[in-house]
Amino acid sequence: MAAGDSVIALAGGGTGGHVYPALAMGEALRARGHRVVYLGEAKRLEGRVAPERGFEFHAVPAIAWPRAGVKSRVEFARVLADATAQARGLLRRLEVQAVLGVGGYIMAPTVLAAASLGIPAAIHESNVVPGLANRLCARVAKLVLLAWPATAAHLKGSARIEVVGCPVNPRMLDGDRASARARYGLSPAGSVLLVVGGSLGAAKINEVALALARAERDFELLFITGPRYFDEVRAALDPVPEGVSLVGYEDRMAEAYAASDLVLCRAGSSTLAELAALGLPSLLVPSPNVTDNHQEGNARGLEAIGAARVVLESELDARALHTLVSDLLSDPAVLKAMGQAARSQARLDSAERVAELVDSVLLAR
Repeated sequence: MAAGDSVIALAGGGTGGHVYPALAMGEALRARGHRVVYLGEAKRLEGRVAPERGFEFHAVPAIAWPRAGVKSRVEFARVLADATAQARGLLRRLEVQAVLGVGGYIMAPTVLAAASLGIPAAIHESNVVPGLANRLCARVAKLVLLAWPATAAHLKGSARIEVVGCPVNPRMLDGDRASARARYGLSPAGSVLLVVGGSLGAAKINEVALALARAERDFELLFITGPRYFDEVRAALDPVPEGVSLVGYEDRMAEAYAASDLVLCRAGSSTLAELAALGLPSLLVPSPNVTDNHQEGNARGLEAIGAARVVLESELDARALHTLVSDLLSDPAVLKAMGQAARSQARLDSAERVAELVDSVLLAR
C-alpha cells in the first residue's frame, strides 16, 4: 500500500500530555496524505480539542482501571470486553488500516480491537515509566515508540522499539515575546515567571502562586490557574495585584511561553518536550498523583543535565520558592545555561519521525 492512501486511527487521550502530542502526530500523518480519525472519550479533552483541530472524532466507551478485589477486576474485564467490541465495529466501519495508541486508559479498547482484527498497531509512550494501558498494549503492538530509552525496560512483547521523543506542535514555536507581553499586560522588559499546573490546574501550585502574587516581588507573574480554580483564585486576589496577569485556561500556550523567562509547572512529558523545544528554564513540581510517580522520573532527567530544578510537592514552600525564583531571575547567565541545557534535549522532528515509521513499519506491504 502506498503512503498517503490509508485511514489511520489515533486512540487514547484524557489529558493534555496525551492529547497534544497525539494531535501533532496526527497532523504529520495528514501531511503525508492519510485520513486520520481520532477515537477517544467524548467528555474528556480529546472530545473537544480533536474536532477543533479538524480531526474526525468517534467516541469509544470509557473504561476505568480496576481497584483491588476480585469483583472490581471481573467488572473491569466485562467493561473492557464491551468497549473492545464497540471499537472493533468502529475500526471496521471506518476501514482503518493502522492504529496509533497515544496513551491513556481509553486507548486500550481500540488497540486490543485492532490486534483482534489483524490491524497493525503502534503505541507511543512519552513518560519514563509507562502507564498501565501502554504496558498492556505493548504486548500486542507491532511498533513501540518511546520518548526515553529507559522506558523499554518496563515493557514486554516482541514489538520493534524506536526512541522518537515526544512530539511538539510546531505552532508552539511561533510565539512573539513583545506581542505576547502586550496581550497579557506585562511589561516589555521585566522578568516574568509563568505558573501553570497543567490543562486542569493544580491546587498546591496555585496555593504557592497565590502567595507569590500577594508578596512584594522583583518579577511579574503570568498565572494560569486552570479552569476549575479560576473563580476561586480571582476572588482570593481581588483586586488582582500589579504585575500579575491571571488566566483561567490558555489554548495559546505559545504566547504564554514567549512572554516568560522561567516556568513553574508540572513535569508531564508533553510539557517537558515543549520546554526543551523552546529552550526554557523551569522549576518542576512533579505531580504525586500519577502512576508509578512517573513525573518525578521525567523531571529528574532534566534536572540531571542542569535544565531544571525539581521541587517536590511535599516540600513546596512559598517563602523558599520566592527566594529561588528571585535568585534565578536575577542571574541571566544561569537562566541561559539552563535554557541551553533544555534545548539540547529537543527533538523537533518527533512527529515527522512517527509518521515515517507508521508508513514504513505499519503500512509496509
